[in-house]
Amino acid sequence: MKKCIGLVLSAVLIVLAAIPSSVSAAGTVKLGDVDNDTQVSALDLAAVKQHLLGTSVLTGNAYIAADVNANGEIEALDFAEIKQYLLGKITRFSGEQQQTGIGITWMDGKKLYPVGVNYAWYNWSYEFSDNNWASNFARIKSDIDTMSTKGVRALRWWVFPDLAYGPIWSGANEGSLCTGLPDKWVDHMKETCDYALSKNVKIYWTITSFDCARNDDSVDHDDIIDNPVVLQSFLDNAMKPILQKLGDHQGVMGWDIINEPEWIVNKADNGEPNGKGESFPLSAMRNYIKTTCAYIHQYAKQPVSFGSANMKWLGAQYDLWDDLGLDFYDFHWYDWATPYFNPTTTPASSLNLDKPVIIGEMMPDAKSSSLGMTHKQVLDAIYRNGYAGYLLWSWNDGAYDCKPYIGNDFIDFGREHSDVVR
Repeated sequence: MKKCIGLVLSAVLIVLAAIPSSVSAAGTVKLGDVDNDTQVSALDLAAVKQHLLGTSVLTGNAYIAADVNANGEIEALDFAEIKQYLLGKITRFSGEQQQTGIGITWMDGKKLYPVGVNYAWYNWSYEFSDNNWASNFARIKSDIDTMSTKGVRALRWWVFPDLAYGPIWSGANEGSLCTGLPDKWVDHMKETCDYALSKNVKIYWTITSFDCARNDDSVDHDDIIDNPVVLQSFLDNAMKPILQKLGDHQGVMGWDIINEPEWIVNKADNGEPNGKGESFPLSAMRNYIKTTCAYIHQYAKQPVSFGSANMKWLGAQYDLWDDLGLDFYDFHWYDWATPYFNPTTTPASSLNLDKPVIIGEMMPDAKSSSLGMTHKQVLDAIYRNGYAGYLLWSWNDGAYDCKPYIGNDFIDFGREHSDVVR
């Protein structure tokens, strides 16, 4: 049998020399089926050998299929497993138990791999005000139209970045209670979700940000983080109406509790306070996130997370955010972190997280960064490494505008992974 496989392999290598090796196909990947012909054969073994010898390079779904032990790399161990499979010594690959479909679990119970952009804001803190809504919504629809043509399927969008204009408070300072929302605020959010859904885009709503603790604001409501009474008023009078309206909306990807809280977590707790305002004990921030997460789960079917400033705090160096009831994890990645925390070279499994992890913000121009990679190349790499989503910063942030750098990257990746990019 060994001699037979060896003879077949030699013949197959001659044939493969003339065949492009970047085999990639849409749909679920079958481990070992490198050429995507529905069976594991000597052709697949030969393709892996060529990759190991450096005579060709496997990419996309072909790479994933060749990585039969699902450790993020194609190596001699994968070649040996495929050979054992063909010899009948094993009947399944070691990576099969690990491969459950990469992505977050959405409210329909199926995997969802969010690929898209941050929309950030046009009207900081006034985004869904009724003032000038007609003209603002016309601009929003035009942007979503363009996003859709570029393969954007997920859109991260901030709602109350500094807790100022929206929601409404009983006063301007700490100790004030939240009393409600501006007129038609929820209606405009729903109108936006309806339109996004019509363009096959889902919105990832970011509730607030570390900006809520800035000293330069004329209002101060950051005590939602460490005052349970103030937090409850915010949840009941601002979040509940939104969740009741959008908690089962097909145009909502998920809920992001707070953007980059590490910038306002005390240094003694391994945070990195930005010095622009108040900072908090880790215990207070954890309680805020856990309480808010549990509250959202009461009313919404979509998954809940928050946006960590870097994978440093999600297991790569510190583990600050376990056991909070989150449905997935989310960290942000800019080039300052690449030499130390690089998802293209760090498998998600090494973070030892109990849920999937996405990249919720990514530098707009990866090609000109130290990576020197297109977004498609980054997507291929992080997919192989087990990450569950990818959103660029940002569609509308001036010098950090990602639009010129998307090209067909999202479209091509979505076509190759149409089972989860949806």
